[in-house]
Amino acid sequence: MLTKLYLLRHGETDWNQKSIFQGQTDIDLNKNGQNDARKAVEIFQNMKLDQIYSSDLKRAKNTALMISQDKNLKIKENKQLREISFGDWEGLKFTEIKEQFPKMIVDWQQDPLHYSPPAGEKLIDFKKRIVNFFTKVIKQNQGDKILVVTHGGVIKVYLTAILSINPKNFWQFQIDNCSLTEIKFYDEDI
Repeated sequence: MLTKLYLLRHGETDWNQKSIFQGQTDIDLNKNGQNDARKAVEIFQNMKLDQIYSSDLKRAKNTALMISQDKNLKIKENKQLREISFGDWEGLKFTEIKEQFPKMIVDWQQDPLHYSPPAGEKLIDFKKRIVNFFTKVIKQNQGDKILVVTHGGVIKVYLTAILSINPKNFWQFQIDNCSLTEIKFYDEDI
């Protein structure tokens, strides 16, 4: 039995456009992001979906909403699908973080698994949260076509897990706004 998992990053926000760390700050889609979401509806127009899961943050939820309305499917919102928490770094650009937290940013870049931004989430805890979510959802929905609308970091860290790549290298993946990643699982993989 084949299970298909479609991972869709949310549409663009003003903070994406300005390269500001969003993390779990609840920023909504901008005009470009709304247009991105409408284009995503077209991608799924001729595809069967059985389930739609989404992060509960507005930028993901509102991207998923357009697709769910077109497919007449209910969105299953889940906080586990939230982006990694950047804590006190949320709302700042990378250059501002380097100025305000020079030692912490170096520590975090060298060992993101065990260091976190002040009041933020360690990468190792983030990975555990994401892998637990996907393992459960895939087992519960074997044979289904599952859409998960979430965040770039979620998709990146999950890819490192299933490809057995060190999670500290998750920055090497580029996941653009409203980009689609398709993963197929066969019975023996689940």
